[in-house]
Amino acid sequence: MEKLTIKDIANLVNVSTATVSNYINGNYSRMSDTTRRKIEDMIKETNYIPNSIARGLATNDSRTIGVSIADITNPFTSTVLSGIYDTCGKLGYNVVFTNASSDPKREINNINKLKHQETSGLIIDPVNAESPIFKTIGNERAVMVDRQASIVKLDTIVTDNFNSVKQFVNNMRHANYADVYFVSWPLQNVSTRLQRYHGFLEATGIHDDSHLISIENSGGEQAFQNTLKQLMLVHDKRKIGFFSMNGRVLIRLLKAMQALNYEYPADYGVGTYEDLDWMEIIRPGISCIHQDSFQLGVTAVNTLHNKLLKKNSRKPKLILVPTSIKKRESY
Repeated sequence: MEKLTIKDIANLVNVSTATVSNYINGNYSRMSDTTRRKIEDMIKETNYIPNSIARGLATNDSRTIGVSIADITNPFTSTVLSGIYDTCGKLGYNVVFTNASSDPKREINNINKLKHQETSGLIIDPVNAESPIFKTIGNERAVMVDRQASIVKLDTIVTDNFNSVKQFVNNMRHANYADVYFVSWPLQNVSTRLQRYHGFLEATGIHDDSHLISIENSGGEQAFQNTLKQLMLVHDKRKIGFFSMNGRVLIRLLKAMQALNYEYPADYGVGTYEDLDWMEIIRPGISCIHQDSFQLGVTAVNTLHNKLLKKNSRKPKLILVPTSIKKRESY
């Protein structure tokens, strides 16, 4: 049996295809209650599933969300994508993903490709939130996730990086750690790294970079180990703690300390931003800031969907998704 079309439903109910299209897209004001019920009953009776392309032609809406990802290999990203994909499915959107592999130029190319595909809207996890490409995108059809620009020009969904780190590091200091250090990829004007670092500075009262340990995304293991070794020797028997910027930085820290024959929490304390599954299973468990990555994706889609429905322009805003602290045995 051939798949039913919107024209078939219109013929069966004896109405125009435009009327059926209006029904499918929720424009009930353009038809009588009787007509609406007839169309509804016929769709149920025939098990008709609207074709997204046909709907797009009728409404000038492709029902497709374009998603530009900064780095698909980031564990944080996969959970955000799950939230995006699940919510898009519930709302009837198709999804097209692109990956910039942390390359700003590739990100620009990806976003331009998504724009040329006439997507309904864009969700962007940016490599560079200050990229000039965002000057070409209106707030009415795009949202940004995780990283934010210095001046917010698109609705941006983020976790509360500053306050959550401030609270976590305060808790760590109250556990009688003489010194706490912030371990991070190079800050490089990346909003998430900077806000977490500023939260650290606020908690410690430090006004310089003396407690910042910056490591390269790849390589530099020996230099990193040497820095940690010197810190441990200087502090000797005083309790010292480390807060890592995210889960991947934490792994580098744990590996380096293991190579130096130091163990947490006996020799040092440790905590991190990001709650990965293994952090709870490992013994001792890793204390961390839990960010609801899935909810970031859900909120991004819902925010974009509401804007697409209303089709009105408004001032871009910052939308915070709450975090929580998971206290385990790592300090």
